[in-house]
Amino acid sequence: MTKHEFADWFAAQVQPRWPSWQVNAIVLNDWYVALGRYDAGTLTQAVRQHKIDDDPIRPSIRLVRAQVRRIAADAMTRPPKTEPPADMVTGTEFWRQARTTFAWQRRITLMENLAKLGPQFRDRDPEAYDWIREQRTAQAAGPAAS
Repeated sequence: MTKHEFADWFAAQVQPRWPSWQVNAIVLNDWYVALGRYDAGTLTQAVRQHKIDDDPIRPSIRLVRAQVRRIAADAMTRPPKTEPPADMVTGTEFWRQARTTFAWQRRITLMENLAKLGPQFRDRDPEAYDWIREQRTAQAAGPAAS
């Protein structure tokens, strides 16, 4: 939030809650330094809670900042409100579709990429994994037999 936006927010949300409190440019700048990085919605919620919970004669930057931090922390731990896209596919569903609908060569290519990471991925597409292992075994035995 810019200083001008903060000053407008401050005039609209803080000063009306404490009308007898006299604010000068230095006090306003202190508030901006302490709280200017937060969005107006979070700040408004924090100032409202400070007024309701504490009801001081004049507001406290320290208490407002504590409220803002609590609100911001709650927002970070709350799960997002967005719904997953309708066409989103889980990993399990993807591999079920791969085993039943993908062309053989595409299955092999997908499994080759996973097989590089280790045998723990065999269960994703066992047929393709086994075919790759057989192919590698045949290639390893081929040059030795020549």
